[in-house]
Amino acid sequence: MPRSVLGVCLAMQLFVAPGFAADINVGIILSATGPAAAIGNAERNGTIFGPTEIAGKKVNYLFLDEASDSTAAVAALRKLYQESKIDILVGPTSTPGSFAAIDPAVEYKLPVITLAPVNALVAPVDARRRWIFKTTTNDDHEATPLFANMKKTGVKKLALIGFGDSYGDAWSKVSADMCKAAGIELVGDEKYARTDTTVVGQILKIMAAGPDAVLIAASGAPAALPLLQLREKGYEGQIYGTLGATFGDFRKLTGAQGEGIFVPLSPAVGAASFPDDYPAKKAALEFIQRYEAKFGPGSRNIFAGSAYDAVILIERAVPAALKTGEPGTAEFREGLRSAIEGLKGIAGSRGVYNYGPNDHTGLDQSALTLGKLDKGEWIAVR
Repeated sequence: MPRSVLGVCLAMQLFVAPGFAADINVGIILSATGPAAAIGNAERNGTIFGPTEIAGKKVNYLFLDEASDSTAAVAALRKLYQESKIDILVGPTSTPGSFAAIDPAVEYKLPVITLAPVNALVAPVDARRRWIFKTTTNDDHEATPLFANMKKTGVKKLALIGFGDSYGDAWSKVSADMCKAAGIELVGDEKYARTDTTVVGQILKIMAAGPDAVLIAASGAPAALPLLQLREKGYEGQIYGTLGATFGDFRKLTGAQGEGIFVPLSPAVGAASFPDDYPAKKAALEFIQRYEAKFGPGSRNIFAGSAYDAVILIERAVPAALKTGEPGTAEFREGLRSAIEGLKGIAGSRGVYNYGPNDHTGLDQSALTLGKLDKGEWIAVR
């Protein structure tokens, strides 16, 4: 087990020792180290905007590193619950860690707001998933504007290259489904590791298949690698990216080569270019202003936005939950679960959240639009 999982990091805001029955204890398990550290640390930044008091109750935020490891994520959850009696969990960062966290969450009857994107974490809402919510869009939400653009522009053959993990596997499935619906032939599906330094072999296979367009299912800096090597090998077709490409050093690493790549765009990144009547524009712009005031111009990102929205949801749910029981009790945890499930019309950085007994995603297709990289900025395509 990674050493960092063994101790609580008292950071972010006012992290006092737990043990006060009247306090609300929010557990936070994210990837501060490991392959997903860039994402996890952005998410951690987003959580620091959480309130220190809600409805007269002090709020303690207790953080543990899951080190991008599902075993560590489970160990961290059990530690936080057994030693600190957390009332709700934000995280984990990774999809494997989030799946692994479901069983202990069900065991403890602990509501979880995962920051991982895969819809299977929350759907269908059954006896196990009733405890799990998320603040991320689904893969099909991301894919819809991309495949609509492909169909509009006459793409007949598409190749996919993505991470060789559950993220990439989810995109293999959604791409196959979307291609079938759009009458597009999927002529290649290649994988690579987040830590790879070359994908030349995969790129040569893709180019030999003659696709009209290539979709890169990856995030942050690692998403730049296939694009750069496609261009290096002379590929002139259209390139698409997933939402994760709007994060991190992708723009910096791709430079002029990245210009014109199409992506699904979140208001957490491109709110200024969204129409003025977009329901979450004001909330997204507020997130961007607050976040960049603390972390610097251009630092806004979807992952911080997901965590920022999670603490907004907790703030909105606590007053109702307090009517059912005191923090630290099973009644309060069930009250939080029920209150989050009942939230409607909550505007956050990533869109407007509407949960329900059969919908623990909260966001819908309106949370994303088609975007592209234009002169180094992510902008909505109108």
